Amino acid sequence: MQRYQSWPGVVGAGLVAMAATVSPLPAQANAVDAYKFDAAKGTFEFRTDTDVIPKAMLLQNPTRVVLDLPGIQVKNPRKEQNSSGPLKEIRLGQFEPGTARIVLEFKPDYQPTAGQMNVRGISYRNWVLEMPRN
Repeated sequence: MQRYQSWPGVVGAGLVAMAATVSPLPAQANAVDAYKFDAAKGTFEFRTDTDVIPKAMLLQNPTRVVLDLPGIQVKNPRKEQNSSGPLKEIRLGQFEPGTARIVLEFKPDYQPTAGQMNVRGISYRNWVLEMPRN
């Protein structure tokens, strides 16, 4: 697996796995354009319409990955349930003015560690969270 160490760089240590779901979002400036979870690959991909460097955190109780996106706005928050793979739900919302947040909440039996997850930039607008597969 190729890892990018330069320009967008490695943002954080590992993260989440999902079922092939593509969610195009309504057009707006400085926004998340689309995201996709692929449980078979153990990846969560997202795209923004402007450059961003996400901040990633793995939190517990419940186990979840939080991706903060500085400079990104969310006008229509979303919450999607997921039935396959380790992902319970995906939430997209406005954490604070000027920072969007994506939350990937896992099912109780999936307990990854930060060292098992990786956020890598394909470009400043395209990012992939790689996580261990069940």
